Amino acid sequence: MPRLIVAFVCAAVLAAADPAADALAELRAANRARGELARESAAWTAERQRLEALISATEAEARRCTEAATAAEQSVLTAREQAAALGRDADPATLQARLDHAAGELATRLRVLARQVVPGVLPQGEPAGFDAVVKSLEVAERAAGTVTVEVVTGTCAGQSEAVKLLRVSGAGAWWVALDGRRAGTAAMVEGALVLTPVETAGAILAAFLQLEGRQPPSIVELP
Repeated sequence: MPRLIVAFVCAAVLAAADPAADALAELRAANRARGELARESAAWTAERQRLEALISATEAEARRCTEAATAAEQSVLTAREQAAALGRDADPATLQARLDHAAGELATRLRVLARQVVPGVLPQGEPAGFDAVVKSLEVAERAAGTVTVEVVTGTCAGQSEAVKLLRVSGAGAWWVALDGRRAGTAAMVEGALVLTPVETAGAILAAFLQLEGRQPPSIVELP
């Protein structure tokens, strides 16, 4: 009989301890949930700040390209006014000289701009002639607010390499190797496209997959 009493007492003690253990487990689970929520909140805050900075940089780049296009349009207008002032009987050679001079000034601005923005913002090659220069500036103005993916050639670790480039206007650019094994950031340095690899390329690869329609849209934090 004493043994039976002891067994009943032990069972009663264990039963009384169970609610405390359950409460402790729930408290630990709540702490884990709060910690996860805090991490997600901090990650979202960092991503929002990065996106805001990228938007500001994109807007600045768009303004710069728009200002260049506006200056070009003013040059076009000035050249047309000068041509009109010459009259219909003006010497064709004089008119051509004026147009060539305006084209030279615009081409100089294009060369300066081309050394500052990643490939794709400006057309390839040196524009020849007044009309070609004006068209190049119009293309640059349209590209100022776009997000594109295209294949370009840059330099990675001193070696020339063709990669897929993700360009946000002229403000930010990321790349992924054609075999999909490496990725990184891209920037213009002294007029050349320099490719810098990153150790963790998952976010960059995800961004390319989303833009190419091979992955559902989601927020990714690009380096």
